[in-house]
Amino acid sequence: MALRILYIDDDSGLVRLVGRALRARDYAVEHAPDGAVGLARIAEGGIDAVALDHHLPGETGLEILGRIRALPAPPPVIYVTGSEDLRIAVAALKAGAADYVLKDVAGHFRELLAEAIQAALAQERLRREKAEAEERLAASQARLGLALGAAGMIGTWDWDLAADLVYADANFARIYAVDPERAARGAPIAEFIRSFHPDDMPAFRAALDATFAGAGEFSAEYRIVQQDGSVRWILARGRLVRDEAGAPTRLAGASVDITDRKLAEERQRLLMQELAHRVKNTLTLVQAICLQTLRGEASLAEARDAVTARLMALAQAHDLLLQGSWTEASLRTLVEGAARLHTHGEAGRFRIAGPDAVTLGPRSALSMALVLHELGTNAAKYGALSTPAGHVTVSWEQADVAGEARLRFRWQEAGGPPVAPPRRRGFGSRLIERSLADGFGAAVHLAYPAAGVTLTLEAPLAVLRES
Repeated sequence: MALRILYIDDDSGLVRLVGRALRARDYAVEHAPDGAVGLARIAEGGIDAVALDHHLPGETGLEILGRIRALPAPPPVIYVTGSEDLRIAVAALKAGAADYVLKDVAGHFRELLAEAIQAALAQERLRREKAEAEERLAASQARLGLALGAAGMIGTWDWDLAADLVYADANFARIYAVDPERAARGAPIAEFIRSFHPDDMPAFRAALDATFAGAGEFSAEYRIVQQDGSVRWILARGRLVRDEAGAPTRLAGASVDITDRKLAEERQRLLMQELAHRVKNTLTLVQAICLQTLRGEASLAEARDAVTARLMALAQAHDLLLQGSWTEASLRTLVEGAARLHTHGEAGRFRIAGPDAVTLGPRSALSMALVLHELGTNAAKYGALSTPAGHVTVSWEQADVAGEARLRFRWQEAGGPPVAPPRRRGFGSRLIERSLADGFGAAVHLAYPAAGVTLTLEAPLAVLRES
């Protein structure tokens, strides 16, 4: 079933043009000439995303955006403006727009709008999936709590302070590796704490001291070392009982195995660290793209187009990595993505050959995506793809060299105009040298024979697959 896109704009001709472009992506486009009609249609339901123009009769898109965001469960909104005033874009994003698109950006407005809609829909889908997953997790945790209680996973205990004997049920005894019958008759506390992780003893004793000093309920988390060397996390809670004179006589409570929770917390901590690391790497790469592009392009307009195209290539590589849980990306998919971008559906312009099983890790996948983009852009402007008869052959193989698996990759242009070596090193050449050669120990050779540009690469597969 086609996704429904509502375009709020008083320019019906533009909406028809955009509609034809979006239908090719299996989107159904509806038109609203002003904010009132658009809001009424959104309220009816069934709209998956909204494209909202800034200039509308009687009011601005920002005012309409505010009312859309106030609706229950509003669809994502892509803000469209013909003004290059970045303050409009910033205001729209602050007001809740999922993205914004500038009209007539180098003639790619419809394509950029389609990409923005696709990204917004994907983001909305992830948000819903996350919310649903959180609901399922909450329900699962509730069921787990009931199941653990029913299965007797909570151990109860009663510590007679005068006799220094702990009376415990079988569940508690098994957690602490104490004989259940002995625990039922009462065993010294030393038999229970002997399996404590030594690093947790100071905090445990501090919690006991605070309880005896009148802090209220006893609560402590600590690790129990199992006979096989594994560790289980325990949450112990109890209440101190005093005699008439106020002297402590008993400490009774329960212990719960919280190992799964601790493992989840550790996984979350590691994921957050990994996310921070990847965000920093991505921002560094974006910064390098912008700096190198601005340094080399002849005009601001050319630099803007080049940055936009390079960031789109980077975004496509990110999407591909997300499909592989950010662990790997198929080299074939990267090459086919570059081919689609630079041939606009013309058959036979790319001849691709190589095993499907070759995958790259996140760093090398991003670098390879940018390299393919630079090669494809050059070929489309000056090389084999700039003439109808030209084509590009991309091939790769996995070879065993002295017991080490290595990737051999080749880009070969043919049928284009005669090639001459460039008079200056551009962004693509620097990118190849720094990211592939320096970053991954690859042997890279970029050549400019008259018949067509060639690039050969050989690198250890293990390095290219590192996460």
